[in-house]
Amino acid sequence: MSEIQTTLEKFGRYQKRLCIILFVGALPSAFVTFQFLITHHQPSYYCNYGAFAFESNNETSSQEVTGASEVVASKSGNDTDSDRCHTTTTHQDVKGHTHNQTAEGCVFYSTHTSVVTEYDLVCQKAWVKPFLVAIFMVGMMLGGQCGGTLSDKFGRWKILFLASLWQLAATFLSSFAWNVPSYGFSIFLCGLPCAVTAQASTLIGSEFVSASKRGFTYFCIAAGFSVGYMVLPVTAYFIHDWRWWLRFITLAGVLTMPCIWLLDETPIWLVATGRNEEASKLLKRIRKYNRENRGTDLEEFEKFEPALNKEETLSVWSIMSSLARISSLLGRLLIVFFAWLVVNMTYYAIALNNDRLSGDWLWNMFFAGLVELASSLGFVICAQTVGRRNTYIALMTLTTFSLATTPFVASINGTAGVVFSMVSKFNVSTCFSIVYVYTGELFPTNVRHTILALSSAISRLGGILAPFIIYADEIGGSIASSIGMAVAIFVSALTFLYLPKTKDKALPQTLKDAKAMRSDIFLSCNREKESKTVVSPD
Repeated sequence: MSEIQTTLEKFGRYQKRLCIILFVGALPSAFVTFQFLITHHQPSYYCNYGAFAFESNNETSSQEVTGASEVVASKSGNDTDSDRCHTTTTHQDVKGHTHNQTAEGCVFYSTHTSVVTEYDLVCQKAWVKPFLVAIFMVGMMLGGQCGGTLSDKFGRWKILFLASLWQLAATFLSSFAWNVPSYGFSIFLCGLPCAVTAQASTLIGSEFVSASKRGFTYFCIAAGFSVGYMVLPVTAYFIHDWRWWLRFITLAGVLTMPCIWLLDETPIWLVATGRNEEASKLLKRIRKYNRENRGTDLEEFEKFEPALNKEETLSVWSIMSSLARISSLLGRLLIVFFAWLVVNMTYYAIALNNDRLSGDWLWNMFFAGLVELASSLGFVICAQTVGRRNTYIALMTLTTFSLATTPFVASINGTAGVVFSMVSKFNVSTCFSIVYVYTGELFPTNVRHTILALSSAISRLGGILAPFIIYADEIGGSIASSIGMAVAIFVSALTFLYLPKTKDKALPQTLKDAKAMRSDIFLSCNREKESKTVVSPD
């Protein structure tokens, strides 16, 4: 191993400082990603029919109607007739005359305001809520794709800093929305940088440490995200107005920006783009911070750079063209794409379903954040001992069972349904972390962020579907969608058997290195074929 690699892979004071910065920097990402749990909260409500008057036989009588056609959305997720909305009800006066009364809006049983309560996004307008979340996901998809290409071209740190500033500015802007269209536009802008910050943080962490420590650096990022998730219900407990809540999390995010400013560009990216002098200066600073006496000589880069074959950063279409010529890499990419799609669809379908769970919505949100934190720890333990691939296969297989049985269990006992939902969340959250790290370990340096961005863009299709899956569940029940997602999850687990193991292995630097990685299944099959081959004597 070269002196450059030795310096980068030493887990010294600099790398520990890096992990702390990545932890703090991930906090606002959770605020922005899961803002809908607060801003789209749908409390119990009833239709407001107010008072109506009628006149009969020149005698006027009036009747005050304070009742409603039904009590609102069930928290347990049970689909009963009383959970459905009707905007018109029929009243009969004392003389037997029938009157149709149209609701004048909704009255919500909550001191918390949200976009739903302010704009009455229930009944005929209920579809607007999942549509708004889909707009946010489209922003994440487009932004993640552009961010990946820009990151490979201009550097991880610059894009991370600018994306962090953008998402805070867009969040602040959304608090001033004056109607639903303006709010939709602002959250689209808010979604653009979200995937970029997660991708760039992951790559910075993975390119500064050894293969054995990559899981730990991602744990720091995921733990920061989880803590931010847990903070959400605490802030919502004190701040009941959704607009002021958005302004508060913007301020909290601004306070973390100095930490991101302290990050450096990764030496691997600097060398890959031919900036050897900058990389040399950075390596000297790292060694000094780690209290190493060795100097950095530019000649070291002459040994390290040829390993990259001076591959230039490729465009998206160039990458796809190159991978199409290598069947093993193309197959690998398609498997990764499908995994991202399934994991994101399931992850957001569970996370955004908070209002329909039995119990208090703020406590459910806090427990979900706690499960997220536990999954981060589970990722480190499982990924480091069992490996990324095998952990994914095992947990996704378990999720197949827990997700398929959740609606049946919830119909019997609401609390048990919450427990099964949290088990599924733990498994999927762990796998969410795995695909983030695992994808970067399967492809070479110069295209790593672009591939990650492509995968993230594909995954947003699952994120776009998730809110509509929840909406469909509210209308027709959750059994069909749960079983459908369970089948997709199981298929994804099976396809991972064809991917190579990356535990404690160096990151591939070139397409040739990536091609050389093989699944142990393929290797065993090849060995079996070779053992069965009989060579005829001359």
